[in-house]
Amino acid sequence: MLRSLLVALVAMTAGCHAHRSATQAAAAQQAPVDTPDAAESPVVLVTDAELQRVQKRARYIVESEQGAIRATDLLLARPDLDRTRMNWFFTVPRGNAWYAVFGRFNPQETFVPAYAYRAPIEFSGEMEDFPVESLPEGMDALARAVSAACERVFQVHGRKQLNPVVVEEDGGITVYVLQGFDDSNLYLLGGDFRFKFSPDGRQKLQELPLHQGLIPVSIAPDADGERPPFSAHAHVLLPGPLETELALVMLYPSLGGLFVGAADQDCVYALSPDGTIRAVRLSKEEVLRELRPDGTFAPPEALKAEPEPGADVVL
Repeated sequence: MLRSLLVALVAMTAGCHAHRSATQAAAAQQAPVDTPDAAESPVVLVTDAELQRVQKRARYIVESEQGAIRATDLLLARPDLDRTRMNWFFTVPRGNAWYAVFGRFNPQETFVPAYAYRAPIEFSGEMEDFPVESLPEGMDALARAVSAACERVFQVHGRKQLNPVVVEEDGGITVYVLQGFDDSNLYLLGGDFRFKFSPDGRQKLQELPLHQGLIPVSIAPDADGERPPFSAHAHVLLPGPLETELALVMLYPSLGGLFVGAADQDCVYALSPDGTIRAVRLSKEEVLRELRPDGTFAPPEALKAEPEPGADVVL
């Protein structure tokens, strides 16, 4: 497995600049790897707690997106669809269910839901039509936060195809805005933001670009009909993986996987569709840390493997 992971890593794509404040926050989340060779070739990894946070949040993003995708399909199939009644949408869990809501703001700046769908909390993709008058309270605040976040990302990147992900946490509202795409051979990494808002959605407390630019990731087959098993890109300032990166790989398994890391570091993170995160030391072709899909770490003895002859890594 180790050899296949390393051989699959063929290039680091430049141009992924993380926000400087994110780097400062990440510095507090890093911990040195305790290995005998640390003095010879020091490697600094993000903490176990940070990897678990990334994995957990990525799973949330995946669940939200799966619900949004299914709800959108149902919406577009409606014979009575009136597009003038909506310009914002979001998906959010409340109690034992996920809710997908589509609507718009009226002249009094009140959000008016036009269409809604609900799914069991365990299966966000099993959306069904739901009466808007039965929606839980507080949707107005979420809509305000989503509209402000999406408008800001549109100002930066100029693309209207945006996918918001809403998280109610810490007494406030967190909104991720991801770039949407519809080309099965070209995925967009980057162009994503994380915002934090006050509980009523009126005050923006934080704006954090997770990548500075848009990074096209092509999985189009080559002349021999082969698709790349992995893609890779470099963080210039941020050394660890991001939840939006892992979520992209989990949502679209056809990507195969993604390697991310700082261009000047002897370590990359291999992100797999099942949610596994592996920290790989390039110079020694070894896995330093592995967060498994169940949220636990593989024991050190399980990571030791002799690389097969001829396993090359090109950065």
